[in-house]
Order: sequence, then structure tokens, then C-alpha cells
Amino acid sequence: MNDYVLDLDSFWDPKLIVQNLIEQTKDDKPWKEVQYTDKKKAYIVEKRRLQGAFSEKLELPDFPFDHQFLNVYITSEYPQSQLEIAEDKEEISLLNSACFVDEQEWQLCDFVTMRKKPTRKDFSQRKRVTFPGLSAGCCAVRRWKFFVWNMVLVMGFISSTSIATFAVDNNLTQNRLQLSITLMLTTVAFRIVTNQGLPKISYNTILDVYLLFSMLFTYTVCIWHAVISLFSSQSYQDDLDLYVFIVMVTVFGLFQIGFVIYVIIKVFFRNRIIKESLQQYEEHAMKVFGESWKHQRNNQKNALRKRKQRGRATRPAEDELDDENDDEFINTFLISQKERRV
Repeated sequence: MNDYVLDLDSFWDPKLIVQNLIEQTKDDKPWKEVQYTDKKKAYIVEKRRLQGAFSEKLELPDFPFDHQFLNVYITSEYPQSQLEIAEDKEEISLLNSACFVDEQEWQLCDFVTMRKKPTRKDFSQRKRVTFPGLSAGCCAVRRWKFFVWNMVLVMGFISSTSIATFAVDNNLTQNRLQLSITLMLTTVAFRIVTNQGLPKISYNTILDVYLLFSMLFTYTVCIWHAVISLFSSQSYQDDLDLYVFIVMVTVFGLFQIGFVIYVIIKVFFRNRIIKESLQQYEEHAMKVFGESWKHQRNNQKNALRKRKQRGRATRPAEDELDDENDDEFINTFLISQKERRV
């Protein structure tokens, strides 16, 4: 059979394109190989090793309790009427989590998602062409503890201390205002500092809502201390001050409880989506490789976990990545995750 295959490049080319590739750090031209099945049928397989930076639109309403699907979008120059791109049902895509460099900020899930995603291009008002597409990606879950301990908890402490200003006698308006304005300026300064480490987006995230509420709560307390001096009756001031104190404590406590419940619900639905995707991936893998695949997968996870504990799970050397005979990395996504918005 090989005697008749002289030039594989002369055969039909699907003209595949990686749509969301914005910067290619390594230019390896595609190569073709002939593979044979058990029924003595020959297939021409195109292979490509690609390294670079990819664009991905991140959805951040649930920041910092969010998860992101990082995809590689594959399409073709042929329209969908001439070509269909589908997932290989006899092979599975692999993910090398040891190469993930942002492990301190993200947790990379050990599965790969594949779904069809055709794209439409409008060449004119009457001519619209649909091109085939396939998205292959993985899921990364943000590690949220840094933001909770350093932002949510600190801002909660600052805003809660504004309640302590009610301990000052309501006749001493100037002292109350001095304390509340100081706390207000503290929340503003803290907000400015935290903005430097937050995504620059046009909508509010869960973290933004919490920080803004804390600022608004401190501002409301400050306004009340300025208004209470307008009432002439001392007994009336005392009664109103007590009622406002109870309302402020109640509102602050209910918001904290509601915020925690809302986050728990969001995390629950997030984990369910990830679990369903992982289950689909494992079911497909066991259909291809059998029940022994899951046992081998667990052994690999345990070995990798032990290497990480010993501090030896480092990034593979460049010579390992450049080995063209290593077929394992052909179906592996080597991801250096960067937050890029397009």
C-alpha cells in the first residue's frame, strides 16, 4: 500500500483553521500520516502541533466563584454544505494538567469537552454562508479563598464597625460624623486598592455587589448621624436613634446571610455543571477503552498528587515538548491561561 502513496499532500485537504488563535509561538506545519484499521482500510490523518495564545471571552458575573471553559475553536475554509467537522468517536482527547502554569489561581478539571459550533459569515445582505466548527476545551475553576480572606472579610469588618458609632451619644454629632466619615474614606480607599486586582469589566460581579453594599451601608450611617441633629426633641432623637440602630443591624445581618446563601447556591450549580461534563467524558472514555480506563486514570491522578506533594510536578522541559514522536501531546491541550477579553 505504501508503494502507491507517494505524495500525501496531493490528496484532498480539509483546510482547517484555529479560529481563536491570536499569537502563535511555535509554527509547526501540519503533516499527514497513513493509518490502517483492523479491516485493512487506509486513512490519511492530518496532525498538527500548535503552541500559542488563544482568545476566550470570559463570563465573570459570578467572580470570584466562577468557572471558565477554555476552548479552541476549529473551523474550515469550506462551507458547511461541503464539510462537516465531528468528534472522533473512537478516540478521546487528553489533558495534561501537569503543564498548567496558573495552578495557584485556578484549578484545572481533568476532562475535555467537545461540541459542534458552526459559524455564520455575512458577505452581504443576501449572501450568508455557514461554516462548520468544533470547539474543544477544558474547564478551569477559580480558587476563591484569596478574594474572600483579603477582600470580602476585610470590607465586612470595616463596614460593620460603622455600627459602633451609635455608641457615641447622639448629642455629639461632630464626634459621630468624624468617626463615620473616617470609616467612609477607609472603604473608598480600600475599594480603589482592590480595583487594581479585579477584572476591568463593564458589569458588576458578586464581589463588586458586596463591596458596593459595604460602601453604601457606611454612607447611610454617616448620613443618619448628620440628620439626627435636626430633631429638637431629645427624647425623639433617642427613640429614632434606637430604631435606626436596630434597622441598620438587621439590614447588615440579613445581607450577610443572603450573600452567603447566594454564593452557596451558585457554587452548587457550578459544581453540578462540572460534574455532568466530567461524567459525559468518562462515559465516552469507558466506551472506547473499557472499564480498566478509570482504574488507570485514578492511578495516574494519585501519582501526580504525590509528585506535587514532593514538589516535583514541574513544567515539562522544552525538549520533551519538541519531541515529534511523542503522540501523547498531539491530543493534549497545553494551556497557559490568560484572561483576555475580545
